[in-house]
Amino acid sequence: MADLDVFGWQADETGCGYYRIALPMQGLTGLGYNVAHSMKMPAQARDNPDTVIVGQRVCKPEPSKLWQMLAAQGRKLVFEIDDDLWNVDASSPVAHEYFARPEIRANLQANIEVSTAVTVTTEPLAERVSAWNPNVHVVPNAVPDWLLDHQLRQREDGTLTIGWGGSATHQMDFDQAADQLRRYIQRNPGTEFHCIGNDYGTWMRIPQDRARFTPWVADVGEFLRAIDYHVAVAPLRPHLFNASKSFLKALEAGALGIPIVASAVRPYEDYVQHGATGYLVRRDHEWGRYLRALVNDPELRAAMGAAAREQARQHTITQTAPLWEKAILG
Repeated sequence: MADLDVFGWQADETGCGYYRIALPMQGLTGLGYNVAHSMKMPAQARDNPDTVIVGQRVCKPEPSKLWQMLAAQGRKLVFEIDDDLWNVDASSPVAHEYFARPEIRANLQANIEVSTAVTVTTEPLAERVSAWNPNVHVVPNAVPDWLLDHQLRQREDGTLTIGWGGSATHQMDFDQAADQLRRYIQRNPGTEFHCIGNDYGTWMRIPQDRARFTPWVADVGEFLRAIDYHVAVAPLRPHLFNASKSFLKALEAGALGIPIVASAVRPYEDYVQHGATGYLVRRDHEWGRYLRALVNDPELRAAMGAAAREQARQHTITQTAPLWEKAILG
């Protein structure tokens, strides 16, 4: 078996592991590198001094011991992190409690400090981790190239689907928009709300006959193919944790040709072109206003969706693979 150039050590096999390890490894493969990725580090990667190891938010006790041992051997280690784990909100109680543990925080800091480089998704996150390691590379999230050619399966019976997809860590975000979204759906009988991953439709008390729910889809490809919205929404609370988030939900929607209505906070302000690829909400009543504009005007919806898809073409893994190459192997 040929020696590995790079091994991606995943922390999970869900969205984060896909977007920040599996997909980048795919991009490096396209550039001619021999790579592998897994949640378990094989001896082939551990014992080869020439294999670069990219570790995703390494902080658990045993992985941290291995990371520190490899660092002491002079191995080239790249620490990957895509969230501000020092400011997880209490509305995500499991993550908040875990990352508040002193030993986990100490491991995060120590493992960042001994790494050759650190990769992050955004500039605010780079600013945070640069306190422990000055060699930080901002590599924005990307989508798989195939998504730009994927044909949506949308309802064609006259009902317009407004949708969102993600994990159960967004309660504080839906707190921002729940009343406005519920009111809009209730007042517009030709619409429905579709949630994928976590049932915020029920949580927001949207009537059962006006809400659909698709349970958690661990495989990102299957998740992306489950998206069938006419209009996407992305509420996001102005919060220190969210300031380091990326514009991934807007990118996913845009790659599928779906215009988005998103909170006017930094991740989306940096990406959504207001009035061209979607709308940015600055005041509560604008949720209904912008949804009404897109739902009632199919030509506007199509034009914005096309513009969003064109913008997303600059953010595929083929486009961003050289950034990963520079961060990991440069």
